Amino acid sequence: MIKQLRKRIMLTMFLMLSIIFVSILVAINIFNATRSRNEVDSMLHSILQREMRFKNDKQENMPDSPQHNRKPPEEDKPEASDPDLEQRMEIIGSHFILVRHASEDENETIENTLSDSYTDDVIKEYCNQILEEGKMSGTTNHLRYLVRHEDGNTVIAFIDYTSNEQSRKNVLIASGFSGLAGLIAFAFLSLWISGLMVKPVENAFEKQKQFISDASHELKTPITVILSNSELLEDQIGENKQLSYIKKECDRMHHLVTSLLTLTHLEQAQHTPADKSDFSLSDALLEQILPMESVAFERGITMVEDIDSDITFYGVKEQLQQVADILIDNALAYTKKGGEIHISLNRTPHHITFTVSNTGEEIPPEERERLFERFYRQDKARNRSGGHFGLGLSIASTIVARHRGRIHVESADEFNSFIVTLKTSDK
Repeated sequence: MIKQLRKRIMLTMFLMLSIIFVSILVAINIFNATRSRNEVDSMLHSILQREMRFKNDKQENMPDSPQHNRKPPEEDKPEASDPDLEQRMEIIGSHFILVRHASEDENETIENTLSDSYTDDVIKEYCNQILEEGKMSGTTNHLRYLVRHEDGNTVIAFIDYTSNEQSRKNVLIASGFSGLAGLIAFAFLSLWISGLMVKPVENAFEKQKQFISDASHELKTPITVILSNSELLEDQIGENKQLSYIKKECDRMHHLVTSLLTLTHLEQAQHTPADKSDFSLSDALLEQILPMESVAFERGITMVEDIDSDITFYGVKEQLQQVADILIDNALAYTKKGGEIHISLNRTPHHITFTVSNTGEEIPPEERERLFERFYRQDKARNRSGGHFGLGLSIASTIVARHRGRIHVESADEFNSFIVTLKTSDK
């Protein structure tokens, strides 16, 4: 239970930290890609702005222009230079292409500082494609472009986007390595913190187990004394109603104390080597089944066995016999008169399966896992009257886990089946 609690805490913490960390890395990469694209688009705007200024200055300086010798008014004076624009132009001065599209059949390349990589024919093909698509901005073959329409002409500016894409890939790769390192660190951090968080629970659970063990030992002796004296009194005074009540309750308490001691012993011995050996599991189960047939017959219950012969297993014979006894006794307790109990044992190449099925009401899915908890009883009234305390299935689960097996419940076709699966090669 402590291990499962720690695993859940560790998994929850790991997932939360991982989601937050990955979200931050994704946000960083999105921000970097957006910033890079906006920066290039700003440069493209600067190129187009410079081109438009150059065109206007050229027209004003023509001799036949009516504005050639006119003194410009105050509002027509050249604007002060933009330091950011000049800096951006210095950066992109050797990495751009500017194309003026004058008509449908003519493309005039104004400036091409990337002629080594992109010929005029290739640029012309890109321009035609851009104009056909009707996009105002975008990326084509590592070139970021921006389109502007003015005075019936179309100007398209290109900037080599390779360095930006490489920078973005570098950030993405760095984020990947950082993310991997972060996930590994979070895994160890979650493991360490989960250990600290479950430590108080583990201590409390150990104290509880120790208390149960000590209390059971202390109760076992007086219960045995009371039971012995009641039997002695019965021999002396004969049958007595009060003595029969005493004996009945002592038997119930003795059964409870024995179950508690068995469960405590199994839990304390989980990490110590067990006295295992090879034995015939088929014969061991038949030894437990045969005495139960008479009990089933007396209660009007049909018991059907399907036990494959010569199945051997490496484990503790007495403990697995106790599992069979618990499951069969549980089936008898929950099967009504006229019902059926099916017991089977079969082997596959890698597993041995032992199944005890009985007719009865279907066990709700939410209760199937809880059946193996301590003191959990599905039908509390009937279990209390029948001398069951909700410890049997918990003991069976502990024994099966000690043999590295699995026990679970299935309900189908009016049958409730307790299935034990063991590995064949468990040495």
